[in-house]
Amino acid sequence: MPTLELETMQCEVDGPLARLRLNRPEVLNAANWTWVQDLITATNYLAQSSETHVVIVSGEGRAFCSGLDVKELAQGNLNVEWFATWERGVIALANLQAITIAAIHGYCLGGGLQVALACDLLVASSDAILSIPAVKEGVVADLGPMRLARLVGTARAKYLCLLGRRFSAQEGVAMGLLHEAVAPADLEQHVLNTAQELLAIPFTALRHTKRQIDHAFEQDTATLMNEMVNAQEDCLHSAEHAEVMRTYREMQTKRHKQ
Repeated sequence: MPTLELETMQCEVDGPLARLRLNRPEVLNAANWTWVQDLITATNYLAQSSETHVVIVSGEGRAFCSGLDVKELAQGNLNVEWFATWERGVIALANLQAITIAAIHGYCLGGGLQVALACDLLVASSDAILSIPAVKEGVVADLGPMRLARLVGTARAKYLCLLGRRFSAQEGVAMGLLHEAVAPADLEQHVLNTAQELLAIPFTALRHTKRQIDHAFEQDTATLMNEMVNAQEDCLHSAEHAEVMRTYREMQTKRHKQ
């Protein structure tokens, strides 16, 4: 698939690996109306490719995303439809079959953190600064509090969302919000290494496992059981599983000959 160049972000696909770059560095990748529409366009573009297995989400310049563009707020350009459209883009990102990795550096505030929370793995540079300050702007943080509660529990989610305080990457790791915090100079390579590790794992198993975890708090055990049976059948009949089994048999044969 060719690179998708949008006004506020770029979507580059290289075989099974894709990169979604937020690209308004002059305002720390803050989200305006065009940005919101571009997110939907980019996620739809990625969803069309069954060959895309891993997506790295990052921000150009000095920040991942500083959240809502304050000009939109100050000029009174916001309404319910604005936020609903925003959330549709975030949900589309969360619903991608591909495994998504948020590569967080600099500021990751408000809507920026919501975008990161929609990803499957969250890796941050050790100097990253995070928060969800929506209440201080007199609004709610869309579905951000729900995603936070699922990750860190209701007590911690209330503390973060009701006070809107900033916290460090190290604090994010300690509370279970971030998976890893690495040195700023190592972030890019570390995320690429993680992506390559994922690409070496059978994707059929990865996407079904992602779906199971995403549905863990939404469906009853009987429904999850049915989904598991269907997922396992899909995995067992996949070419990837057949290749893994072939490799195991070859290893066993070599051991017996020794």
